[in-house]
Amino acid sequence: MKSFLPFVFCLLPLIFTSCYTLSGSSIDPTWQTIKIATFPNVAPQYQNPNLSQEFTNKLQDIFNNRTKLSLTADDNADLLIEGEITGYQQSAVAIQANEIAGKNRLTMTVRVRYQNNKDESKSFDKSFSAYEDFEANQTIMQAESALLPDIIEQLTAQIFNAIAMDW
Repeated sequence: MKSFLPFVFCLLPLIFTSCYTLSGSSIDPTWQTIKIATFPNVAPQYQNPNLSQEFTNKLQDIFNNRTKLSLTADDNADLLIEGEITGYQQSAVAIQANEIAGKNRLTMTVRVRYQNNKDESKSFDKSFSAYEDFEANQTIMQAESALLPDIIEQLTAQIFNAIAMDW
């Protein structure tokens, strides 16, 4: 058993390195900077005055916490992310027999323009959506504070995966 332990310790770095390289990350380790511009809220429906800043901050946080990229305001950054909040609406779901909604849904849609200045083939312009349901007896104003963190979390994860994991 004692002769087996050195072998295990020699293999551990290989295993951890393999796991890291198998993660599917499409962010090259030589890329250093990322610019994430403020996402204005241009949704034609309900206007939340804090939504733009909340979303932008969370998107910056996910890249700051999960990559080694440095946030910059420089338009010549290795990676550029910009866009806008294009949809923010409530809709009825779970229609009951009496044609009254049992639940409502808050959906947020974000258009993202991603420019990769190091590998143009990875750049894209597409939309992402996420939603959460809430009880029909609540107004959007009542439900929003509980729903919005989850919706923003879903959206930022989708965007991060599309960029960093090449999904």
